Amino acid sequence: MHKHIEAYLSHLEPILAQNGILVAEGREIAYGYQLRLEDGENRIVLNVYYSDKRGLTAVVGANGANALKPKIETILFSLQETPQDAGFHDWESWIGSDECGKGDYFGPLVVASFYMEKEMEKELRGLGVCDSKRLTDALILKIALQLYERYAANISCVLLKPPKYNEIIADMKTQKKNLNDLLAWQHGKAITELVSKHENVQGILVDQFSSAKKVQKLLVAAKIKAAVIERHGAESDPAVAAASIIARYQFLQNRKSMNRFYGMVLPLGASNSVISAANAFVEKFGISRLGEVAKLHFKTTEKVR
Repeated sequence: MHKHIEAYLSHLEPILAQNGILVAEGREIAYGYQLRLEDGENRIVLNVYYSDKRGLTAVVGANGANALKPKIETILFSLQETPQDAGFHDWESWIGSDECGKGDYFGPLVVASFYMEKEMEKELRGLGVCDSKRLTDALILKIALQLYERYAANISCVLLKPPKYNEIIADMKTQKKNLNDLLAWQHGKAITELVSKHENVQGILVDQFSSAKKVQKLLVAAKIKAAVIERHGAESDPAVAAASIIARYQFLQNRKSMNRFYGMVLPLGASNSVISAANAFVEKFGISRLGEVAKLHFKTTEKVR
């Protein structure tokens, strides 16, 4: 997605949500991005294009008989004079949510959510809160412990160790569901827990892992009234950044315990070194126990002797 389109949508989507308009689906199209919008009664398509010559263009589908069309056009007109670098939202209180372990063969899948209020931002930045991918493991540990010490009630975490992860994935497969459905469930569970503790949640920002807006749909079905945005690069938001640090911390701590328990160093990722470690684990403990440490549905499993 072009950065100008991404910036435009990051500002548009919370306004749509505030007006009761749900983004049912989003997908890449030639020269742009398409949103399928609905308000419970009407559905409509919005195409957003960008070119160096013409700049950004938003085109609303459907004919004039669609009651949703004038609503969308009014919102789009209001955005014409709005700067598009205003960030993901302008909420005063919100929840950020992120995950860790999705691409790692060994170890758990972790989702963490963090509730914050606008006045907390300066303190969070002062603690060093930023996208966890920019931090060393030592800094992750330091910052996470401070977050737990100061904001324990603002944190919710759903950690699935490999045995439970494998059980759920296998069950979801029989329902023709996949990893993104599992992630959506974890995000939904963590977010719902925080919503139950904090009454004034104006919005929810999730680091996007699927174009199908699975978290948004799940929370709408759960009757969560706060606006929901799923965006790529959401870790630049302080609440999502804090969530990413907590998720990474929990992931690293669990892996540390796992390595110590089995007396092995089980590498990150899903590379050749991971295959070698998996073979060593099988040689030591047997193939029947591989599911204790690994996500078995990965193609990596096919390469283990």
